[in-house]
Amino acid sequence: MHRRKEVITVIVLVTLAAFTTSFIAGSAPGLRRLADGARSIDITIVALGLLCSGLAMVNRGMLNRAAHRAVGLDAGVGEMTHTAAVGFAAQKMVKSAGAVGLAVFIRHGRRNGYEPGSVAAACVLTATASFVALGVLLVAAIGVLVVTDRFSGWWIAAAAGFAIYSALVGVFVAVIVRSRRIATRAWQWGQQTRRRLFGGRSSAPDAAFPVEMFDAFSVARCRPDGLRQLLMHAVASKILGALMLVVAVKAAGLPVGPPGALVIYATALAASMVTIVPGGFGVVEGSTAALLVAAGASGGAAALAVALFRLFDLWLPVLTGAAFARRALRHEEPAPHADSPRVPAVIAPTAA
Repeated sequence: MHRRKEVITVIVLVTLAAFTTSFIAGSAPGLRRLADGARSIDITIVALGLLCSGLAMVNRGMLNRAAHRAVGLDAGVGEMTHTAAVGFAAQKMVKSAGAVGLAVFIRHGRRNGYEPGSVAAACVLTATASFVALGVLLVAAIGVLVVTDRFSGWWIAAAAGFAIYSALVGVFVAVIVRSRRIATRAWQWGQQTRRRLFGGRSSAPDAAFPVEMFDAFSVARCRPDGLRQLLMHAVASKILGALMLVVAVKAAGLPVGPPGALVIYATALAASMVTIVPGGFGVVEGSTAALLVAAGASGGAAALAVALFRLFDLWLPVLTGAAFARRALRHEEPAPHADSPRVPAVIAPTAA
């Protein structure tokens, strides 16, 4: 086990070193402009951005804790913040439709004696709340565009597409969480499809999984206060993300106000969701920088603002999660016996 961890660490370090070297070699002129602009950064405003980043990490833990409590699982704030940080880092590094992050939470649940189906239900609630919060963010951005007379045809099409997709997802979720029979059949169909594509066979834990999940959703439906708290944390997460961009823009001295930053943040977030690149690398940076330049910023100043924003919104949380994961591996308990129940594979919606 120790040898395997060393090999994984070396592979990760070599990959990061190669990526960093190629990035520096290909972006030397831009980096020089970035360094020149960095001298004019307001350190006080940057400190505010670091505070927002820290609050976002804590809020992410509170978000997942609220979801767990909604399905009847009592998780502490500290341990859930720790697990949420690791799950966030895993999801940003590996594009897996939420499966990697879900595996982190199921692993945490197994160590606390939670049923995998209940943990998966909590993760689905988290992803659903984040999806609803994204809708709230897009509505706010559309409101800004309408007021400023900038509501273009592209945004009309995007709003219509998101509304149709939301309606379809809402109907599907409503049917699944209210009918044990349909939920079980949907799970069986998914497992049959997985076996046909990737092989493998069913097991007793697989059969119990949809029942556990349905029962957990039934518990959550009886706790509207818990669901409201969950949604509150999800919306707070989007607000903190927008604030990080506002702070980055102000630190770089760009002529972009909070309403404009809100629209740019909503656009970049939507772009990161549709890309197949983990963490939205390149897509978020490119779209955000282009929108800032279109708003009147110079190329160098826009690059500086984007670098600060990604530091607050992505790299600090990812590095924190990686540090937590490394510490957890060092203190890892012995692996379960071979005849321990197997956790069934499931894919959950990605939480933004």
